[in-house]
Amino acid sequence: MSELPLYVVNLPGSTDRRASMDAQAAALGLSLTFFEAVNGRVRHPLFDHVNATKRQACKGRPFRPGEIGCWASHYLLWQRCVESGRPMIVLEDDVALAPALLDVLGALPLLPEDVGYFRLHAADRPSMPWLRFGDCVLHRYWRSPQCTFGYYLAPAAAARFLRHADEWVVPVDDYMDLGWLHGVQCLGLKPGVMSSGTFDSTIRGDASQKPSVGALGWLTREAYRAWFGLRRSFHNLPARLGQGSAVRG
Repeated sequence: MSELPLYVVNLPGSTDRRASMDAQAAALGLSLTFFEAVNGRVRHPLFDHVNATKRQACKGRPFRPGEIGCWASHYLLWQRCVESGRPMIVLEDDVALAPALLDVLGALPLLPEDVGYFRLHAADRPSMPWLRFGDCVLHRYWRSPQCTFGYYLAPAAAARFLRHADEWVVPVDDYMDLGWLHGVQCLGLKPGVMSSGTFDSTIRGDASQKPSVGALGWLTREAYRAWFGLRRSFHNLPARLGQGSAVRG
């Protein structure tokens, strides 16, 4: 794990973000690999994965360019993870790294092999302690923790993500939480070891630019939201019934 690559998703023109990440990494004694993000405003073959009809029904609006670029960037990193046969850390270029990240990296050799993915930030969402490795505790989330500030990824989990990503309908961070679809559990560190930085996102796009969904869009969006909530509840039910069991590890 000492050679675990830390990839930072970064648009070529975002030099201020790159400098910020370099400075933080140097302070922690870490080495970063910058991965060129896909620009959602420039046509890319991976954009053919977008199912515009389902997307419109699910969210009431089309993808914004930044959301598609974000999808493609993470998809390419999942492919790299599988091809390399090695775990990796994936980071956005606008995060604040905590010194405790070093403790997590040092404890990764103790991580059970069946854990192939977890988020490195903590979200204020319902969860329960799931397993311990070293002094680190992973929680299983009952609701989506959202965002892709940073995460650990192993090839087996990356392969599952890829296998079920033929159609892009929801944002990539939401897709990664659909455990009932791809079989990758929604896990995350608590406390987290990184948080959102101070830059406006260039990958996701400006949330203020979301168009109005309209009455029909609202109805179909809420129907999909209820359906996803039901699927999530059934998927989590066995684990929630066993909440009194001891934390693994």
